[in-house]
Amino acid sequence: MTLLAWVLAASSTLAPGRSHDRLAEAITNRVEAEAPLFRGDEDKHRTAAFLVAIAFRESSLHADAVGDFRNGKPTSFCAFQVHTWDGKTTEGWTGRDLAEDPDKCVTVAMRMLRQSMKMCPEHPLAFYAEGPKGCSSVRGQRISRDRLAVAQHLVRVVPRDPAPPAPAPKNDERSRDEAALGSVASSRTRRFCAP
Repeated sequence: MTLLAWVLAASSTLAPGRSHDRLAEAITNRVEAEAPLFRGDEDKHRTAAFLVAIAFRESSLHADAVGDFRNGKPTSFCAFQVHTWDGKTTEGWTGRDLAEDPDKCVTVAMRMLRQSMKMCPEHPLAFYAEGPKGCSSVRGQRISRDRLAVAQHLVRVVPRDPAPPAPAPKNDERSRDEAALGSVASSRTRRFCAP
């Protein structure tokens, strides 16, 4: 299974019933373009899971989310609720840029995550969530533990390998009947009697 397919499956696990294509593609592109966030994460699934978990908790995986209003204007933008206190990110993008372009949003989020993980290794998301006092903030630590737990859940429950393909049907009548009987028999629980 490709990383994109896995990110789509993880996103649908958390927020089923809607399309996650644009955000999943942006997450995948950024994860594949950069070094993983975690040691020993060569296949980058843990990094992708962490991003999906954060976006889920911050915006329910809505790429164009806006929030944290001050004086009637939003200060947090996109799936990762990136704050633009001065109106622009370090990259020079506005909140509107982030809400309209998932690639820009994920790029900024990855930069901020790396900074947060460096500032506060024991609670990797605390600085991201609470700013300079995040490492010692009980709230920031709780948010960090929660996002990591969601990411760990995704790594456990979302399969990385697709199910093996079903055998191609045979054309003759007898083979179809045997295949139907075989699928019914294999779906039953087998019981073994011990002597």
